[in-house]
Amino acid sequence: MLLLTWLLLLVLHTSVAYSKVSPVNERCVTAVYTACGYIPFATPPEAARGFWGSRCQNPWTVTSIYAAADVYCNPSERTAGFTQLQSSCQQFGNVDLIPRDTLAANLTEGAVDRMRIVDYGEIPRSEPVDYPVLLSESFFHRTFRTIDTWEFEVWTHSTYGLAGYLFWAFILSIGVVHRLIQHLLPLDHVRIDPTRSTVSRILYTPFVTVYHWIQTYIITPSPLPSGGRHLLWWTFPTRAEAIIVVLFWLLSSVLSSVSYRIFPDNIYWPQISSQLIRYVADRTGILSFANIPLIWLFAGRNNVFIWATGWSFATFNLFHRHIAWIATIQAVVHTFLYLVLLIQNGNAWKKLHKPYLVWGTVGMIAMILLSPFAIEWFRRKTYEVFLILHILFSVAALVGCFYHTIIFEDHEYWTWLWPAVGFWTADRLLRVIRLVYYNLHVRTNVGKSIYYTRSSATYDQASEVIRLEVIPGSNQLQPTPGQYYYLYQPFRLTGWENHPFTLGSWSSETGLSTSQTRAQTSSFVKRDNTLDVTQVPLLSDSSSGSRTPPEDVPSFDEPQGLRLVFWIRPFDGWTRHLRQQCVQSHSQTLDTTILLEGPYGEQFPLWKYESILLIAGGTGIAAAVPYIQDHLARSATDEVDSPTRIQNIHLVWTSRQEAFIREIAARELSLALARDDFRASFYVTSATAIQDSGECSTLCEELSGKAIEVGHGRPDLQSLVLGHAHEAQLSDCSAAVLMCGPPAMADEVRTAVNNAMRQGYPGIRYIEESFSW
Repeated sequence: MLLLTWLLLLVLHTSVAYSKVSPVNERCVTAVYTACGYIPFATPPEAARGFWGSRCQNPWTVTSIYAAADVYCNPSERTAGFTQLQSSCQQFGNVDLIPRDTLAANLTEGAVDRMRIVDYGEIPRSEPVDYPVLLSESFFHRTFRTIDTWEFEVWTHSTYGLAGYLFWAFILSIGVVHRLIQHLLPLDHVRIDPTRSTVSRILYTPFVTVYHWIQTYIITPSPLPSGGRHLLWWTFPTRAEAIIVVLFWLLSSVLSSVSYRIFPDNIYWPQISSQLIRYVADRTGILSFANIPLIWLFAGRNNVFIWATGWSFATFNLFHRHIAWIATIQAVVHTFLYLVLLIQNGNAWKKLHKPYLVWGTVGMIAMILLSPFAIEWFRRKTYEVFLILHILFSVAALVGCFYHTIIFEDHEYWTWLWPAVGFWTADRLLRVIRLVYYNLHVRTNVGKSIYYTRSSATYDQASEVIRLEVIPGSNQLQPTPGQYYYLYQPFRLTGWENHPFTLGSWSSETGLSTSQTRAQTSSFVKRDNTLDVTQVPLLSDSSSGSRTPPEDVPSFDEPQGLRLVFWIRPFDGWTRHLRQQCVQSHSQTLDTTILLEGPYGEQFPLWKYESILLIAGGTGIAAAVPYIQDHLARSATDEVDSPTRIQNIHLVWTSRQEAFIREIAARELSLALARDDFRASFYVTSATAIQDSGECSTLCEELSGKAIEVGHGRPDLQSLVLGHAHEAQLSDCSAAVLMCGPPAMADEVRTAVNNAMRQGYPGIRYIEESFSW
């Protein structure tokens, strides 16, 4: 279905490209009447005035056109050419072409032979002729070559604009096929079975070998062998993303530089330099327009290709930024070269005041201003300012492009612009639908009440983390690992601001009567009747202990709701403002309104692997806890309904604050720490903790007797990953490493996993949970 959509889009644009190019059999007559336009014919009193009046109604001009067409064009070319000329006369001049029969006496063979043969530029404009003439052979061929070259360039510009779509259609098709293969063939965690038949092994072994080679040398490693995500002045999480982006840069550069037919006798632009400047200016302008729909498509959160390929929003956002930079460079080149042409032709300042040129300059400047504000440092430091400026400049650029091309017939270049408007509108509409659907709900079966999202934020100064708990107004949410949400605080001056946060945990709020729920819609109150979703099926599990619900908890037949937990590290902007609100409130707990937009993101099938290593840094624990909860839930249910192959999980968590580790270990990780198939290694990196590393910390005392290790400083991630891969190989089981943390830490883990794969552990899988905007 996706491929058909892309093909339909390509066919549409191809038809538009061909519609702007005159058919080959019309070009002979077109060359004839174009050449006659360079001959100064006198205008009889009875002839129509104006450009098309002279071309279509001046008898000397029309006779010369018929005569040259008889000499240089074949019958089929004359039929097609004069049909086109007649149509143009009526469309643009509101006149008819003088019929050939009317001029037949002057078009006999003898009359044509007696006509004066003229060459290009032979007759001065100051000496108009009042008789028909015949074009010289060199004049005709020079004009024909000029027109044929122009038509070729027009076709090439539009066709090369489609090459970007073909490139991304190919890349996205690879992603779709890869996702399909992952569903059909478990190549990541199934080894070659020696018990298979010979034919099966012959067919299956090379396929798996190639797949593992691609994983080892293309998909998993960092852009450069030395590690790290920096290539030139760009940042890439993976080598595969770097290859794709670099290829598109190369493709765009090549398409902007090739297929220019230059020759010295061009009638339109006699100088070689002028021809090249004009062709490159047109090419870069059209390529820039062609990239605009891709920019908006890859920027959307609600992108169908994110689901189809399984790639993250961060990956598509990376593509979005590079396509935007390429389009901006092309727009700058287009503007600069046309400015050079205006200066060469004279009166540049007067021409620059034309509205369509002013709007084009506005669009180009807006695109330029978007670039510095889109760098990673600026986005992270002042995200709110970046977001506002990004929207304003994007709208200005799009509006400028519309008005820049308003002068063209049938607004042909708007074909590139309207899809961008459609993508933006659809994405915004789906955002609003998500906001309304998951934050506002009318329940007709319980007193016909209106429920909306409630939230409570608590700031812990010791851990320097805000714990945000949200109960959605709708009960339709089904949380899974790998999800993230955009959070809004609507009742602020800048309530439109939204920020992405990974869902750290969730629990089921049960037993709320209708009256109780209504009482809490205006104020969120913590209750003890909140049970972790992973605890409910494990009440009878001896390994995790037992728990008796409080007596005041009503029956589970009462309405149920979800409590979503987010851990927010306050920095600048909205997160700092939220921390200040918490500090100023009673007990540093704030009851406020937080709206959810989501869920976004997808769950990785971690349950298909047997040995799991989870590595988290700081609030990156939010990505690991849901997978631990998911494992506990799957382990406690029927294997047929929710199978899991996980045999052991090792969590390695590094945090600057010991208090943060202590809080999560005592709450969300408490059940997992009591299990035999789970162990944890906690590392505290604060300066105080490192100084006191010789003594057992409070964390050691509180968690003594459980399967944990507590260290100070940073762990040796290289040794941890290699040891994990080695143990998995000795146990003959599949292995996966999931990482969520700061970029430098993620680069270290990625490099360690890739080194392990190169050292003979090709089956280990690396998963990085990260977000960038």
